[in-house]
Amino acid sequence: MRPAIGIVRRATLAACATLLVALAAAGGCMVSAPTPVVRPALHIAHVELVNLSECDWRVTLASSVGPDARSVSLPARETAHLELASGDYTITQTALTGLSGSESTRQIHAHFATGETYRWRLVTLFSATAVEP
Repeated sequence: MRPAIGIVRRATLAACATLLVALAAAGGCMVSAPTPVVRPALHIAHVELVNLSECDWRVTLASSVGPDARSVSLPARETAHLELASGDYTITQTALTGLSGSESTRQIHAHFATGETYRWRLVTLFSATAVEP
């Protein structure tokens, strides 16, 4: 009985070795490709805040759908570039210097569409630069 056990062991070892070689050779083929992460398209609108006046301004843009608000302090004759999620906004602009009283703050509602660029000009009647339409 001893020789039969040796033949079975050798056959089993040979089968295991063949299986290991086959698995090693095909190992690269057996790995599944990573699943791509699908990200939602960004819906961004570009907004330029252009201060054409001698006043310093604070402009706050608050989205109607979210609690976050972007606030920008803009010195005289400066421009700020913003990227915002498209949608409806309440814009509050306040002249920090040069004006006083209720005339120094104004609140406006605006809609910014995806892929569009908007130029928001800040100007007073006392601005030296003419504003183009």
